[in-house]
Amino acid sequence: MIKRFLPIILIAILILTPTATHAQQGISLLNSDVEVFFPSALVFKIGAESSSDITKVRLHYQVDKMNYAQVSSEAWPDFTPSRKVETQWTWDMRRASLPSGTTVRYWWTIEDKSGNRLETPIDVARFNDLRYSWQKLTEGQLNLYWYEGSQSFAEELMTASQQALERLAEDTGVYPERPINIYIYA
Repeated sequence: MIKRFLPIILIAILILTPTATHAQQGISLLNSDVEVFFPSALVFKIGAESSSDITKVRLHYQVDKMNYAQVSSEAWPDFTPSRKVETQWTWDMRRASLPSGTTVRYWWTIEDKSGNRLETPIDVARFNDLRYSWQKLTEGQLNLYWYEGSQSFAEELMTASQQALERLAEDTGVYPERPINIYIYA
């Protein structure tokens, strides 16, 4: 009985077993990075490759700030379409810089000639002023950063900042929902 059904079972297994096909490969991310040149620029870099020419590379970014609506900006870096692309886009901050410590969320969308599309996971860059060795003092929702002066100097500033925050909360009825970062430049 088994001998009679064995050929049928083998044929069914062969028919139903997926076979390797030469499916078109999608887009591969080679690298994604940000260089911070405080206070003048953020340079977003990306490298990608595909089995067909990459035709579109778009950077999406969001500055972490309190808004009523989430605002996303886009940039289209220059590149020559090819199967392997390395490109970058520079956010020039010379006219309107972001404050030290600002968080920028970013991701890329890449498309190729065959219609493949890759959206990278969201990544984070911090626009930190690395020219100084910052010290940090935290109390409640306030983070105080300073690079020159003693601990007692920072504690006095923290006391004044806490008092100002309390007055502001009493006057407006608004209390911080997330940490507040204060940078003291000497």
